[in-house]
Amino acid sequence: MCAEISGLPPYQPGSANQAPIGPHGFHIHENGSCEIGDPDNPFQAAGEHWNPTDQPHGNHAGDFPVLFSNNGYAWMCFFTNRFRVADVIGKTVIIHQNPDDYRTQPAGDSGKRLACGIIQPYRENI
Repeated sequence: MCAEISGLPPYQPGSANQAPIGPHGFHIHENGSCEIGDPDNPFQAAGEHWNPTDQPHGNHAGDFPVLFSNNGYAWMCFFTNRFRVADVIGKTVIIHQNPDDYRTQPAGDSGKRLACGIIQPYRENI
């Protein structure tokens, strides 16, 4: 799985009153909708983390490593054997404001949803 993302907000360390901004939680979510809905709590129509085998958080098929950015840009590749490409077509990928702690149930306390995309099959331009 490879991802190349630009436009991420600058890193801000956490404080006693506020969670950090970045690194960013990064997950596949169960539904195929990126409807914004409430701008203060966007992309709720994407549903929860995709978890087809009913695992505790940190072991969901849709739990990915956090995204580290430099000047708003992140590039990452990793291996997963938790799904096949055909399994995730039509689902959403969400980038969160805060890092995932991989412990808090059910979704890792990764904060506000910043970006959403619907996973589509790759088609080369002919």
